[in-house]
Amino acid sequence: MKICILTIATNKYIQFVQKLYDDIAEKFLPGAQINCLLFTDHEVESSDNVRVHQIDHEPWPIPTLKRYNYFMKEKDFILEHDYCFYLDADMRIDALVGNEILGDLVATMHPYQSFYSNEEASYDRNPESLAYVPVGQGKTYYAGGFNGGKSEVFMKMAAQIADNVIIDQEKGVTALWHDESHMNRYLIDNPPTLTLDPNYCFAEEFIGSPQYPYKEPKIIALKKNHHELRS
Repeated sequence: MKICILTIATNKYIQFVQKLYDDIAEKFLPGAQINCLLFTDHEVESSDNVRVHQIDHEPWPIPTLKRYNYFMKEKDFILEHDYCFYLDADMRIDALVGNEILGDLVATMHPYQSFYSNEEASYDRNPESLAYVPVGQGKTYYAGGFNGGKSEVFMKMAAQIADNVIIDQEKGVTALWHDESHMNRYLIDNPPTLTLDPNYCFAEEFIGSPQYPYKEPKIIALKKNHHELRS
């Protein structure tokens, strides 16, 4: 089984990549043939299991907004794999992640937003955007930090989102939560075949919280200073 791991790390986010890759080698789908595809503006050499695609560093939120456009540039390579998964660079794998994550189209419940009512969830409510979700649509709000699936199914989603982002940009519109807003719109129209609980995108600040209902973090989104990292 061939797996492609997609990660974007420009500017200061490069500091997280090596530890993430070490975690992947130790705890992510043991026994699978894993190739990592890194999109970065840094001079990083490709190796046997790391392919580097050079991109420019652009001001926030452009690197995340263009996420799926970057993926489309490596479509042929990604489709050589049975499955592909995207992980934010600033994630840590805290426990074994196995075949339970395999599905045609895999999405993860957001560690905060999935507990809000439909009216409270941060769907994009701007009808000018192709990410628009009217009140009443959408049952689960999904996190952008970890998702994937069979490569051909995931890349179908990537192609649609990439096109929608470009159309929005041409109209001068930016979705509320950028690529995540577009992904949530897509997943309403094309529901994931597998939904993972927030243990697979666990906010670090919730570790040890007696109020938080999930107690067994598998993949952790690190607590960090977003402003400092994006400056």
